[in-house]
Amino acid sequence: MSKKKVFWSAFAVLLAIFAIIQFVPSAPLLIPAQLPPEQRAAHRLLNFEGIANFRDLGGYANEQGQQVKWGVLYRSGTFAHSSRADLQGLQQLQLATLIDFRSGGEKEEEPNQLPQPASFTVVEIPTLDEGNKALVGEVMERVESGNFDGFDPDQFMLTANRQFATEFTPQFRQFIHTVLDARGKPVAWHCSAGKDRTGFASAILLRVLGVPQETVMRDYMESKQHALEARKNQLLLLRVFKGEEAADKLAIMMGVEEAWLLAAFEEIDAQWGSFDNYVSEGLQLTDRDIAKLRNQLLE
Repeated sequence: MSKKKVFWSAFAVLLAIFAIIQFVPSAPLLIPAQLPPEQRAAHRLLNFEGIANFRDLGGYANEQGQQVKWGVLYRSGTFAHSSRADLQGLQQLQLATLIDFRSGGEKEEEPNQLPQPASFTVVEIPTLDEGNKALVGEVMERVESGNFDGFDPDQFMLTANRQFATEFTPQFRQFIHTVLDARGKPVAWHCSAGKDRTGFASAILLRVLGVPQETVMRDYMESKQHALEARKNQLLLLRVFKGEEAADKLAIMMGVEEAWLLAAFEEIDAQWGSFDNYVSEGLQLTDRDIAKLRNQLLE
């Protein structure tokens, strides 16, 4: 058989496989709040096809023995790669609000794919807008040149998390009040990978609800595996075409480390005196607001 015939035969096989895949029915979306209580934690990560790191914060206990309600607080990565089945699944969650922390550049490069018309309100809270643009530019330049001298991804992430607690307080204030304004109806929030801006937002909300730091950190670190899994193909291509150093540097930034969130909370203590002061002065939540949040989101 000639090379030409071999090529076209292989091509036909690939087309057939692709056609078959298109008609394989999607696995049903498992929504934790709709499962028996004993099964919910095992399905905290929802099985969306193209939406990575989408997790329900339900079931976390606070210091008074109350638990975060299932099906009301969701954290996620980007919705840029939502499948048709994902769009149908999102409608099942009955979201009231979707909060997008991404920068303008991120939204332009990877616009969200959402149900049309959406049954929920989208609230845009750009965070790390110019900083993210500058970082992406620097990283791309270093990847292309292969020169990573003086570039410390860990230090960058530490700095970014400290900024969350200070420079970007207005953005996270808007976030927490958006959740408050939802009055207990389901809310989801996301950035690009659903780990840094989304992770800090989740952490401060859980702390406001009285969830202990140890539990907050455990939820934060859950993103490491999920975020890296979502970007594994990008890392593989980077490793093949740009080398080990480029892939290793970006892999650090695509994960999470305990030290990053700790740096944010240490900065809160340094700048605001305590987490309670940060809540009252920075986030501008009154005791009544906190009581409302706990009443709406805990059981």
